[in-house]
Amino acid sequence: MVIKDKLKKTDLPKVYKREGKDCYFDTYRKKLIEITPEETVRQRVAAYLEKFCSVPKEMIYLEVPMSHYVKGAKGRADIVIHAVDEKGMLFPITVVECKNEDVFLTNRVEDQAVRYCDVLGAKYIIITNGVDTQMAAYDDRTDTYQYIDGILSYESMLNQEYIVDEIPEENLERFSLEEIQNQDIIAEYNEAGIWKFGSDSSPKIRSFATNFYQCLLDTDHKLPAASFRIFELIEDIGLRYMDYSNAGGGHYNGLYRAFLVKDRFGETQIVSFSIFGTDANFRNENRRSYTSITVSVDSFKTSHNSLQYNVDSFVEVKSDGMISFSHSGRSGNLKNSDMLEKVMQCGELTKVLNGRVELGEINTDRLLYLDSPDIASFFYCLVEYALLRDEARKEAKR
Repeated sequence: MVIKDKLKKTDLPKVYKREGKDCYFDTYRKKLIEITPEETVRQRVAAYLEKFCSVPKEMIYLEVPMSHYVKGAKGRADIVIHAVDEKGMLFPITVVECKNEDVFLTNRVEDQAVRYCDVLGAKYIIITNGVDTQMAAYDDRTDTYQYIDGILSYESMLNQEYIVDEIPEENLERFSLEEIQNQDIIAEYNEAGIWKFGSDSSPKIRSFATNFYQCLLDTDHKLPAASFRIFELIEDIGLRYMDYSNAGGGHYNGLYRAFLVKDRFGETQIVSFSIFGTDANFRNENRRSYTSITVSVDSFKTSHNSLQYNVDSFVEVKSDGMISFSHSGRSGNLKNSDMLEKVMQCGELTKVLNGRVELGEINTDRLLYLDSPDIASFFYCLVEYALLRDEARKEAKR
């Protein structure tokens, strides 16, 4: 839902200087708050709730510590809307999570709002970046949050008057092999959404990228659980809409196939896969576009792209339909030789041959499925390589 126009019509607080910095005088907290992009969204959303949703000002709290409600609880909610019970006591009914306009409303943002809402026992969550805004209501019958149609008025929140935004589930209709190899069809598919392959990628790589992406979307086929020396793949947890960034500030947002993984140190993490393409004007640089497989890791405090695998640069396309995958070991400021040494010392599935990390080989003249032995083997190799890359980076920092 887009409420940007209404948000822009809300008045921001007066601006004052303090210690050389511009500050809002926050009329909710009654204090000067340094102006940041997120604070601007927070102020606009609070004013929107008051002006357009008729939420009484005294029921709107900003930047509320969770410990204010539950002793020892961690975190701080951007906005909490309250109601009054029969005894005249305030209690929270809605938790609002605000991000600045550069942050996508991914599953991670939703999860953060849900965590706070669960702590407070509230009924609703709202997530917003000042451009897109979504509201969901907790359904105790299914123990889930269901997105609703619109942003409720305060009266409707109190009376629980809302309509669930029914989004029909779309069954993935995978292309046939003939369609995947038809460059006109997959070019139209690429243009219709987030690019899956680069505009300069070869026809063979374009077909592979489309096949690979639809393989990730196909939740009827799951990557089998498996245990190896470096990691244990616990569960295929399906699709998530996520936004991962790299050291250069690039963003890779879209659908990822995610897996619950326990590494050899006993840490449980989520490893996610997707594939993206760039156009010729990517980053406004004079460079060719390319296709990139991204392998991203969610640890407890940080999430990042562990591997951005440039398919155009590193794969070998063979005449019999096979594509072999290898990598130079390149990883930021880390020497290629250090990464190769790490794989030689610790790798079980990944091997070093002729100065490259070997990641496997697959036949692309057929549809790809995660539960096919060769595809599963390829994904296991990428998981191991991503974890080893993170290990090598941490060792280099130490």
